[in-house]
Amino acid sequence: MRISRSGLAAAVATIAALVIAAPPAGSARPHATPTPSPTPVPVADPAITNIARHQFVQWQAGVVSKSLYAPQVLAQLSDAKIADTSRALGQLGALTDMLYMGRWVNPDFPAGTNGYIYQMRCTQGNVYLWLALDADGKIATIYFKNRLDVETVTPAPSATPSPPEKAL
Repeated sequence: MRISRSGLAAAVATIAALVIAAPPAGSARPHATPTPSPTPVPVADPAITNIARHQFVQWQAGVVSKSLYAPQVLAQLSDAKIADTSRALGQLGALTDMLYMGRWVNPDFPAGTNGYIYQMRCTQGNVYLWLALDADGKIATIYFKNRLDVETVTPAPSATPSPPEKAL
């Protein structure tokens, strides 16, 4: 059997293509690198979200239902404080959306008190609402802040990392 030069060249090119394209014998098929799981989105309690929404709107309007507040908070709910807060929150415009940020953990809370943080989104800006309810469901704390303060979200700051060891 005679093979022409052009036929031989074509056969060599075909074999070379198969060798280059085929994975080496014994090698595993490449697998996708696993990606870390996304951080789970906190799930808001609809009842707490409803309380937060109503409180924000009431504070914006300057009409706060003091009966919803724990006794130790009532002394701080002066008419002047409500009016000042109402003016500041009113500048944000109408509430358009709320984003539940997560739990607010404070070691100073009495047993049974639970804290929650929401971002209140309005037509002219955003503010964070920090809300704590006591064991009786009364509002024990409410703050409106323009930023998240990490040091008040966690019970204690993280430890300072130690410097890396030097090689000898």
